[in-house]
Amino acid sequence: MIDFRCSQCGEALEAPDSMAGEKLQCPNCRFPEAIPESHAGPPPIKLENNNVKDDPLSQITTFGSTLDHDVDREYKRPLNLTGQGATRTRTFHTRLSHKAIMFLDEQINEWVDQHPDIEIKFTNTTVGMVEGKKTEPHLIVTVWY
Repeated sequence: MIDFRCSQCGEALEAPDSMAGEKLQCPNCRFPEAIPESHAGPPPIKLENNNVKDDPLSQITTFGSTLDHDVDREYKRPLNLTGQGATRTRTFHTRLSHKAIMFLDEQINEWVDQHPDIEIKFTNTTVGMVEGKKTEPHLIVTVWY
């Protein structure tokens, strides 16, 4: 058997050795994926965010490209520390499971601890569909600071 992943959604696929070079329709996203010739096993899934740890509970990511929140950026507008008016936002999201939500709490608390210069003005939560390997509901938390 040849093990591989769908290049569109990351679904783990397998096909008999005799089908090498042919196409197989992904059962998850319906993409016609070419079956590789090798038996190297499924390649690792590329994570969209470098903040995601190797911990299996780590389902928390931030919206945007990998550079959006991984480095401290210099913004022209200074932080407003008067208790009024937010100048920036940070958005987190996670799957809707007890362990993932607990981990989200840890991630937000660690982020706040790492940035003692911020003053949180407002938070907003919603539940929405997030596309990944599967499209599933996520808790989305926006922190205004």
